[in-house]
Amino acid sequence: MDVLNQAQVEAEIMRLSGLAERATTALAKRARASAEADAKFKVEFAKEFLKAEGSVDARNATANVICAHLYLQRKITEAELMAAQEAGRNYRAQLDALRSINANLRPLVTS
Repeated sequence: MDVLNQAQVEAEIMRLSGLAERATTALAKRARASAEADAKFKVEFAKEFLKAEGSVDARNATANVICAHLYLQRKITEAELMAAQEAGRNYRAQLDALRSINANLRPLVTS
């Protein structure tokens, strides 16, 4: 592994900071999409449940079958939200590591 100098570490910190900012913006969009998909599924499921006939279990099964595509969309948006959250945590962890490296390099820099 190559040894980084302070300027390289600082440049990488700036690059990762930009990526973290973009990840935060993406996270907000994905959180909204996830909430919308969840609400849409719940409303449509309730409508289909109320329209269905039979026992509670039969009505539940009917509503699940009719709303399967909405449930899938809900799960996909949840997965995208979790991936965005993990990306943000990953950027923060990398930034923390670089800050530690930078702090260790600082005493080696002469004025």
